[in-house]
Amino acid sequence: MREVVISGPRRVELRDVPDEPITPTSIRVRSLFSGISHGTELNFYRGTAPQFSHEIDDGLFRERDPDQSPYPVLHGYEMVGEVIEVGSDVQAFDVGDIAWTGTAGHPDTFVCDTTVAGHPFFCERAPDGSDPASGIFLALGGVAYDGHLTSRLRLGESAVISGLGVIGLLSIQLARLSGIRPLIAVDPVADRREMAGTLGADHVIDPGSGDVAEQVRRLTHGRGVDAVIETSGSWSALHEAIRCCASGYGRVVALGFYQGAGTDLRLGEEFHHSTFHSVGASSILALNHRNEPVPGRAWDRLRVYRTVAELLGDGTLTTGPLLTRTFPQAEAPEAFELIDRSGQGPIKIALTYD
Repeated sequence: MREVVISGPRRVELRDVPDEPITPTSIRVRSLFSGISHGTELNFYRGTAPQFSHEIDDGLFRERDPDQSPYPVLHGYEMVGEVIEVGSDVQAFDVGDIAWTGTAGHPDTFVCDTTVAGHPFFCERAPDGSDPASGIFLALGGVAYDGHLTSRLRLGESAVISGLGVIGLLSIQLARLSGIRPLIAVDPVADRREMAGTLGADHVIDPGSGDVAEQVRRLTHGRGVDAVIETSGSWSALHEAIRCCASGYGRVVALGFYQGAGTDLRLGEEFHHSTFHSVGASSILALNHRNEPVPGRAWDRLRVYRTVAELLGDGTLTTGPLLTRTFPQAEAPEAFELIDRSGQGPIKIALTYD
């Protein structure tokens, strides 16, 4: 099989590796599409991922030995392919089915374990009649859905979605489906704001046009919103998300990949001393579906992914406009370079396979 490896800072190569053996609980898949993560994966590509300077030890980031190179790196978690072989114990897949799964390396063929214990992300059979390419949005759709659940947004409440990449634009759709009004979208890129309006936002705000929180309060009769889902990874945007919240009960769900020192996040201001409420303006909520399924747990990662797969499969969640461009696997270096160079330009870039 052939796979994509990040061999150094801003260096991507393709290499041939032996095919993996199939097991009784696994399937062999011929790749059709794979999405490139514009967040996590690009940070490995740029050499800016925190794992490069630190390692996780007992749940804490500790400094890594500087002589240990983190490269080469295999990454990726947005694979779509056709099943070409099934293990003897596999019940959920047949040859010819389309599989949506998370597999590293953007390989042209791969083996995927179908058990919960054997796979770190998901291995889902695409719903009948679905667009196969929609599967590249399953992983980030899970993040968006998890953020929506964590926000505790209910029918008739108001929200801001900050950052309009894939996660933000899927969050717009989930909020609209839940009857959230007004639904306000924030992003500096005009095309993304326009798309958010098409997908259901009532109002869009360019953060470069002035104080975002002031604009949000004008749109909510001075109250602020019930929840903000912040997806951009900008510390200043996270600070502004706190300011947008209704005082005393607003919630912020931080979905962005925040890096470096948070000098623009000032927790001694609205977060602690709200102008309108003595106990502070908002809470910052953590995600929780990443744990393994346990009895009595309503939403674990499997239920999240399977729910999102259904929403993608029947077209409830729109993804066609989010896929900006595709590249053949052989042109993976050019695809990574375009995402890196273009910044907030392309929303989603994927690789295709012969």
